[in-house]
Amino acid sequence: MKLKEELGLDQAIETMEHECLLNILYAATMLYKASYMYFRKYGITDAQFNVLIQLRYGKQEGLSQVDLVKRLVVNKSDMTGIIDRLEKAGFVGREDHPKDRRINLIKITRKGKDIVSRIEPGYFAGVKKIMSGMSKKDMDTILKKMEKIRENIRQEKLAG
Repeated sequence: MKLKEELGLDQAIETMEHECLLNILYAATMLYKASYMYFRKYGITDAQFNVLIQLRYGKQEGLSQVDLVKRLVVNKSDMTGIIDRLEKAGFVGREDHPKDRRINLIKITRKGKDIVSRIEPGYFAGVKKIMSGMSKKDMDTILKKMEKIRENIRQEKLAG
């Protein structure tokens, strides 16, 4: 369905560029709502799940908060709250960095690994459903076009 009809707009979106960006934003909003509903069943957020995934499958045991901020594209103060809530739930722990006392390493706990194992099957089934009907070529095209959009944003210094 065209975005104009889906949103019930009275007139067409003026430019193709604007319609493309609105489609991306609307799809992202729909994905956020779907992920919120899914992760809510487990008592966590999508951001918390993403932290757990980074810790569960990272090459090294434990990551600094700065490393997590870079990988997940959230600001430092938001990451502090995310980690605080994960720690309170027993999904992660903080340990002193062996070489730099100013840094804490965030490590996933057994309980954190267990929740990831419970969440992942349904999560990946949902991803598969959302992306169904698209060929590998379609997905490759989307990836390349999204990379180009991010590159344009960086070049124009429109985002930090």
